[in-house]
Amino acid sequence: MHDHSTPFLSALGFNRSDSAISSITPAVYCLDHLAVLTLSGQDASTLLQGQSTCNVSDASEKLSLLGSFCSVKGRVISTFLLLKQRDEFQLILPADLAESISKRLKMYVLRADVKIQISPEKIGLFGFADNRVTPYLPANDYQTMSFNDNAAIVKLPSTAAPRFIFIGSLDSAQALFEKMGTTDRDFCPALAWEFLDTLAGLPSMTSATSESWIPQSINLDTLGAISFKKGCYTGQEIIARTHYKGKTKASMHHVTLTSNAAITPGLKLFSLDSDSNQSIGEVVNALQTESTWQLLVSVKNKQINAEDIFIEGHESDFISWL
Repeated sequence: MHDHSTPFLSALGFNRSDSAISSITPAVYCLDHLAVLTLSGQDASTLLQGQSTCNVSDASEKLSLLGSFCSVKGRVISTFLLLKQRDEFQLILPADLAESISKRLKMYVLRADVKIQISPEKIGLFGFADNRVTPYLPANDYQTMSFNDNAAIVKLPSTAAPRFIFIGSLDSAQALFEKMGTTDRDFCPALAWEFLDTLAGLPSMTSATSESWIPQSINLDTLGAISFKKGCYTGQEIIARTHYKGKTKASMHHVTLTSNAAITPGLKLFSLDSDSNQSIGEVVNALQTESTWQLLVSVKNKQINAEDIFIEGHESDFISWL
């Protein structure tokens, strides 16, 4: 864990909770599994446009974007949430990939006017859920609202109570909680937020799964993270060819598995009905609640809804399609 969100919330008077997920709102979530990469300078937009799947030109102070960085082979290195505040771009992405992404982007800076930083101390980050409709909370997914001049709030997809990411200063965070009124002064762990991401069908890469899938195999096309109208970017040739020729062989699905086995992203899927021992997919994300695993899996399209699909090493437990 990056351990960036916890001290920020502690400074606001919050205490860590052991609760796996909150059933009340407002609820606050630690995001130590995420980091913030900031890009500033007059060439920052051009650099990002040439490296990301989303159309960076669409980002504004009122709209954030889901996107990804890909290898030259068109495989997803990392997903991210892109915000624009004034002349600065902020990318919220997995903490264990932040350093490698930063180094990768710096390779393309050359003499361009771009400054890249990882999680500047002035920036705080946390998630929260709130089912109230208020003028300071955005109403639509990825809609972004400036808050207190030096902060932003982004609404994210959710299957339960509306949820949001806050990014900004300590003073702005304090002002937000004053507006929200009385809240439980405990914050949920990062795993609880990852659980909500899984339920919402939002994939996240780890160092073990980075460069495992093309974007379409983990639904980044249907999630709006790919622009097929923008210019060239790293990996674009393969991604565009797959799109226009309709040759996507796999897609991502939310499934469950009742088991006490240890499941980790990257494990392969197999089917008892398959004529060969070849894998039919992989685990993208895996979160356990009690004895049930909530999984995002990338599966070959011809195997969707097939029975008797198991995860490598766990032949007696079969996934359940939702």
